Order: sequence, then structure tokens, then C-alpha cells
Amino acid sequence: MCFDMRFERTAARYPDLLYWECNWRKGGGSAPMIEISKRENFYRQEYCGCVYSLCDSNQHRVATGRERIHLGVKFYGVEDGSDTSE
Repeated sequence: MCFDMRFERTAARYPDLLYWECNWRKGGGSAPMIEISKRENFYRQEYCGCVYSLCDSNQHRVATGRERIHLGVKFYGVEDGSDTSE
């Protein structure tokens, strides 16, 4: 199966799921993606999930004057990090 079709195939298993296909990075779409993520309080992971990517991401962030990624902490949304889910 094509790597790009895996989401469509998975979403098809859940008839009540709205699958929204969008290439967010094309045509300057990153800005709206980030705005929607902030507004909807989506979790946005800044690395692929492996320890090597986390290490590389943190090295880059420190080198560019940004704070390191802390596991289990949201980057935006609720400022105090508390969970707002019910």
C-alpha cells in the first residue's frame, strides 16, 4: 500500500470520522495549520517520535535560542500545562 494512502484506508474504518486531507506546508499553509492547532488545542509534536529525532530537534532548538522539548508538555494551548479535558 502506498505510504500516502494509509490515512485514507484507516479513516475508512470509522464512518463517523471526518478525514480532512490537506497538505499544510504547500502554499504557505503552515501558518493556518499552527493557528488552527492553537485554537483547537491540538497536540503538535515537533519531532518524529524517536529518541534520535528528539535529540536532533533539541540540539537545533538550543542552537537557535529556543527552549528544549520536554516530554509530556504541550508547546501551546493551556499555558500552565494543566489538562482541560473532562
